[in-house]
Formats: sequence, structure tokens, C-alpha cells
Amino acid sequence: MNILYIAHRIPYPPNKGEKIRAFHQIRHLSKHHTVHLVCMVDDPADLTHIKTLEHYCSSVEAVYRSKSTMLLLGPLALLTSKPLSVISFYRGHLARTIAQKLETEKFDRIFVSSSAMSEYVHHVSDIPKVIDFVDVDSDKWRMYAAHHSFPLSWIYRLEAKRLAKHEEKVARLFDHSIFISEEERRLFQQRVNDGAISVVSNGVDLDYFTLSNKELPPALSPIIVFTGVMDYFPNVDAVQYFCQEIFPVVCEAVPEAKFYIIGRNPTRHVKKLGHYPNVIVSGSVPDVRPYLAQATIAVAPFRIARGVQNKVLEAMATGLPVVGTSQAFKGIEATEHDGIRIANSPDRFALQVISFLKGDPALRQQCGLQARRYVEDHHKWEDQGAKLESLLREPVRAFEGYKLVSVNRKGENILSTDF
Repeated sequence: MNILYIAHRIPYPPNKGEKIRAFHQIRHLSKHHTVHLVCMVDDPADLTHIKTLEHYCSSVEAVYRSKSTMLLLGPLALLTSKPLSVISFYRGHLARTIAQKLETEKFDRIFVSSSAMSEYVHHVSDIPKVIDFVDVDSDKWRMYAAHHSFPLSWIYRLEAKRLAKHEEKVARLFDHSIFISEEERRLFQQRVNDGAISVVSNGVDLDYFTLSNKELPPALSPIIVFTGVMDYFPNVDAVQYFCQEIFPVVCEAVPEAKFYIIGRNPTRHVKKLGHYPNVIVSGSVPDVRPYLAQATIAVAPFRIARGVQNKVLEAMATGLPVVGTSQAFKGIEATEHDGIRIANSPDRFALQVISFLKGDPALRQQCGLQARRYVEDHHKWEDQGAKLESLLREPVRAFEGYKLVSVNRKGENILSTDF
């Protein structure tokens, strides 16, 4: 098949959720199909990675999206009926690039990663289209609203409402919808139950996250680790919650325990956590694996979360027990038999962490082995890629059966304003 893959961020390097997912999808599809990638770039430094992506893609077209333009689009979005998530990812140059691709190439499938990019091809009716929503983003904005005060709470509620309407429209304009977990699929089907919806989860690069503690000197103190991009609000909220309400209780029982916050772009609120006793904020690191290798356990103290947490799967793949909230495991069907512990109250969370730090090392090792086995059984990229490929291989007539809207490919404009 000849596939047009449209992504809202350049999928390399695969160092954050949506980039990891898109890269592994492209890498798998490129083994048996021809992939043409069109994507946005937020960081000019990422333009250097186009050459790497050309190993997997027949062509790569990347359009830079400056942060200054994004800031200008915020007030504009409030004056329209469109979600900010859609307007901020629209560029006239990218629209023209995609239109030219459609005119000069014969595509068998169009694959769109993120509903924010659906505007570029929503009018195309003669090529089967698949949308990877990943998560129900509108519900994420609803959760953000609940954790902020006015005026942000009002803006986030408005975005949640607009984005929900957009998601429903997209599901009916596209032939097939994909979500990252059964939980996300069920949530969305409560609103849209007349389309084709499938689940394709995330995987883990198991070779990359196979670690040996022998390669590093043993840690002198018990280490608790959290990894993630540290300007992402759910991550910021999670580490603040842990430092303020859980870690002090842990330190009373295990005074020598250390909490490492590993990830780039820490906000000023995250940096302030480094002033807490025994809390270390690393900032950007070239490789998270040495920190995971020396850790005793990983934590995922999320109060806001959507989909599948890659950080949880990666920690489990390295053989670390993970203590997290039920929010952290919503998209992961692991149980306590898979080396994890779920705790939703601060006291219960602290107790589970303490039990791992002070408990039988053999039990901790067993939990780590169970965690690794769970990821091997349920989250191999090869398996998830095969699911996606099978979905895309469905006969064209199956896609046509889902078609609810038919408009000319050259019909309506996407947006009248060119940024």
C-alpha cells in the first residue's frame, strides 16, 4: 500500500508519548508498505532528524510551527467556534503541501495521527481514511479545568466542549477510528457508537529497555524514580502531589530514601521541588536507562492521566516494580500479579512505597520480573504494529461501508485564514 501519514509532531526522536507512538507505527508500516510522512515541527533542532526518518519514509515533508505564532493563535481561537487544539496545528503551507501530495501521488490509505490534523483531509472522500485519536483529548481538557481556577478553568472547559464536538465530527468523516486503550474506546463510544472503532495500544522497545544492574555501581540509598517531560501539566501535578503528600511519609520510615525526577524542561514549580530534602530534579538527561537501572522502584502518582503511560511500561520493561494511582494504569490492564501496586490515597501510596523499600528484596525482584513479563506479553511494538497493519489492510469495500459523508476532494476549504 501507498500510505500518506500525517502527524502533528515530527516523530523523531521518539522521546515523548505521541512521537514514540508515531515513530514505531511508521517503522513497522515501512517494512511492507510505502509511507509518505507530512508533519509539524515545534523545535527547529528536530529538522535535523528528517534524514533519519527518510530511512523509513519514501518522502518527508516537515513544516515548522513557531511558538510565537502559537501564542498569537490563542486569542484568535476564542473568537471562533473551533478548538484551540485544531487552530494551533493549522498552517496554510502544510495544507498546500498535503494538497499537492494528493494531486501527485496515488494513495491507498490516509492515516492521520491526532484529531487536530484531521482538517487537512476531512474533505477527501475517494481514499479510505483512518484517524488515530490516541486518547479522548476532550476529556483531558475537562480534567484540566477541574484542577485550575478561573480564567484557565473557563478556557479549558470551553476547549473540552469544542473539542468533543470536533472529535464526534471527525469520527463520522473518517472511515475508521483508533484509540490507545479499551478505556478510551469505551469512553468515546458513549458519544459515538455508529462507526468503526479499534484499539491499537502502545509498545515498548524491549531490547532498548533490557538493563543490567551489573553495568553500574549499586546505589547507596533506596531510589524512587519518576520519568517524563516536566513541562507537561499531568506530570508536574503528579510530582508535586508525591513530594508534598506522599514522600514526607516515606522519609519518616526510610530517611535515606531519594526521589529522582528525571526529564527535560522542568517548570519553575518542578525546580522548586529540588529544594525538598532528598528530592533531585535532573532536568534533561541523554539517557533515562541508567536512572532506571539504579532505581529501587518507579512511581506514577497521577491525578490526571489519559491513555497509556509510556513511562510506566518502560519502567516495567526494565524490571522495576511500579506504584501508581488507578489513573496511571487506566490504559494498562496489569494487576498486582504483574508486579504493580495501585494506591489512590496518599497514606496508602506511601505504605506501598515503604513496603517495597523496606521489604524482602526477593519479593521486589519477583515483582520486577512479573512486570517485565507483562510488557513482553502485552506491549511488544511488533504486536501493536501488526494490529495496525491488519486494520489498514482491510478491503476497501469495508471502509466504504463506514462512509457517512461524501464530498468532493477539491470541494470545501479547510480554513480561510492562512497563518
